Amino acid sequence: MTNANVNAARRAVKAACSLRVRNGYALDRPCDVYELIAKQDVTLQFIEVPSLEGMYLAEPEVTRICVCALRPSGRQRLTAAHELGHRVLGHGTQLDAALELRDSITESSEEESSADLFAHYLLMPPSAVQSGFRSRGYDPTKPTAEQVYIVSGWLGVGFTTLLHHMRLSLGIIGFPQHKQLKGTELKNLRANIIGIETTNDVWILDEHWNGRDLHMQLGDYVTGVTGEGTEGFLKATSAAGQAVFSADRVGMCTAKLNTSGGVKLKTSRRDYRGFYEFRYLEECD
Repeated sequence: MTNANVNAARRAVKAACSLRVRNGYALDRPCDVYELIAKQDVTLQFIEVPSLEGMYLAEPEVTRICVCALRPSGRQRLTAAHELGHRVLGHGTQLDAALELRDSITESSEEESSADLFAHYLLMPPSAVQSGFRSRGYDPTKPTAEQVYIVSGWLGVGFTTLLHHMRLSLGIIGFPQHKQLKGTELKNLRANIIGIETTNDVWILDEHWNGRDLHMQLGDYVTGVTGEGTEGFLKATSAAGQAVFSADRVGMCTAKLNTSGGVKLKTSRRDYRGFYEFRYLEECD
């Protein structure tokens, strides 16, 4: 890596951490990238363009971050953070092709590499990753698949994204652990956690979610809440000896945590297309 590449990488990491702090997100806590974007002078839109992960438009008539509506939720948030990186780092208009369509032989441009680093350190700074595990009594150097799943949900990223970051960027876990955990079948893991087979997201909430917003989609499952005050929004069931709820209606409500405090649940329809400001309006369902 050249000195120029090193300097660009440092600038991206510093920019991500500085943006967090300026907007009230402590470095040892998760960052709600959607709400962070909403605070900037830029609109956020979910679009149906399968050939793209996302885009950043910096034109005289429009400044907008676009995210493909067809991707898994963690991937959408990482893309949103990546596009925000292009904006913060002054890269100008960018179109980012779907991961499946990229040429794995061609090296990423400096701008793409910098935006990737920005996104990873915006959503997963070292202190937040360590806190996610240690505050729950987990050893981050020897995590189980379930622990990685719980912490990745808390950070708002995908299971594999967190694994790669822990191995390649932070050096927390070694290659053997990374390889073993990467082979986890998430459908089976979700079934083991809640006793229900699903390809939708499963959110395991605890006291560390207190005061947070949870961005869900219809059909997602959530545990760790009482269900009180969520009538009409959550549908209760019982599985694996615990109360499990599924998101049953577009909109927002506040759920009480089993421990103490509460979390605001924001539920959109699946694969929502449109502007972020309308994402949780029932009439958009």
